[in-house]
Amino acid sequence: MNDWTGRIIILLLLAAIIGVPLAMRPPAQATPTSDATARLVVISPHNEQIRYEIGQGFNRHRAKLGKPPVAFDWRSSGGTSDLRKQVIAEYTAQGQRAIKQNRPVTGVGYDLFFGGGDYEHNQLARDIVITDDDDPSRTIKFSCSVPIEFPPGMLEEIFPTPDIAGARLYHPQHKWAGVVLASFGIIYNNDRLAALNMPAPVTWLDLADPRYHGEIVLADPAHSGSIAEAYNALLMRLGWDDGWKALRRIYANSRYFASVSTKISVDVSTGQAAAGMSIDFYGRFQASAVVSSTGAALNRLGYVDPPGMTKQNSDPVSILHGAPNRELANEFVLWLLSTESQRLWNRRLGTEDGPIKFELRRQPVRRDMYNADEMKHWTDNIDPFAQARPFPKGMPDFYGTIATVAHAMAIDVHADLSAAWRAVHECEDPVARADLERLFDRMPPELTPNLPADWRDILNHPDDPRHAQVAAGIKRFTDDLAARWKDAPEVRLRDRLAWTAFFRASYQEVISKASSR
Repeated sequence: MNDWTGRIIILLLLAAIIGVPLAMRPPAQATPTSDATARLVVISPHNEQIRYEIGQGFNRHRAKLGKPPVAFDWRSSGGTSDLRKQVIAEYTAQGQRAIKQNRPVTGVGYDLFFGGGDYEHNQLARDIVITDDDDPSRTIKFSCSVPIEFPPGMLEEIFPTPDIAGARLYHPQHKWAGVVLASFGIIYNNDRLAALNMPAPVTWLDLADPRYHGEIVLADPAHSGSIAEAYNALLMRLGWDDGWKALRRIYANSRYFASVSTKISVDVSTGQAAAGMSIDFYGRFQASAVVSSTGAALNRLGYVDPPGMTKQNSDPVSILHGAPNRELANEFVLWLLSTESQRLWNRRLGTEDGPIKFELRRQPVRRDMYNADEMKHWTDNIDPFAQARPFPKGMPDFYGTIATVAHAMAIDVHADLSAAWRAVHECEDPVARADLERLFDRMPPELTPNLPADWRDILNHPDDPRHAQVAAGIKRFTDDLAARWKDAPEVRLRDRLAWTAFFRASYQEVISKASSR
């Protein structure tokens, strides 16, 4: 059995494990289907509130045009990363069948992938190359997503610039387009913090405070694309070394790692934890949803975007290869980017052109929506285009490494990590504690870039004579990791297992040294 055969078997098994629950899940219709003559199958991590308002809004739009309603078949079985892996696995299996049967690659029954970060949609836009096992000279190449068809001038009208603080708002070949903007911050429970006699958190580093031990809830970046982006933002702001140092302490303070990020805000709201890392609209929505028995808003929850420390990211939509209703899918995407649709995301209930049942509390992607006449109707008067701050020139994106490192460092050895962190912060001797912290913060050689200690400060100053050298060094480090794992899941797994053993040994040594003092 050659390497590709083994990989295809792995992908088929992954599709079966993840895809069966997705395929068997009863369709969740956003609109009544008795009058519907068309249907869109949408893979989406979006919650029921978004599905409802968007489905209703699109059908109101079609009714104005004299068109029949659309039946939305929403499919979801986990976080964005899980959904993306499942879709790619299904298309890869489809490609393998196509090359054996000497036919074109068809679709897999889905029209759209709606929601999640740009990283996930970029993965859908990448080429899949299938080689015939019996004849290596025969290959087929395709991607899971296809270009959106924009009328002349529409793309430029929606996106006067292609990015926000360096983060792209649409794919260069139009294989996805951002629909709303997202940032990442901290949701916290004021009642729980009062019981702990702690102030409300403001920065990411506040969550590394040992007093939060067992009081933080997080999501698993291997399953949740939004939380992976939150961790990525922290790494890109603090740098690889200091970023992982902060994340390790936050992980050590955590109670658990959920498979879906929506669980975080719910558990913080019920007082099961003092704080958690959350995508912005989950935090704001949950904070506004907590009311008294009389319907009055309570001050139980708060949400904060750490000033200057988060990242604005687009939340895109992609049309999938072989979509059963390709033309309708394109019509839906263009409507999502229209002023009519964009108003649904942040207008208050009861306002003209606003939502009819749920306030979505999300930031539109269209820059022309950010004006006084429009924003006076909004639930959250926030302008991400004014607030967004670019990352230092030369700072790479670490997203692709996060799930593997986080599992080895924390998730797979959480009990050891938590016990070691407790041993560190309970040590009263400053010298001994510093020694334990150095041991606690150790990284495997493969995860230690060979850079000056002040490399992040150098990147923050483009005029520094060492800037180009440092930028090249950190790029080489991340490129080497990406090349090491490219199309080689077995290498990534071996690295994860080896690093897990490394971190476990470090934590156990911390515990042993602390107990012997």
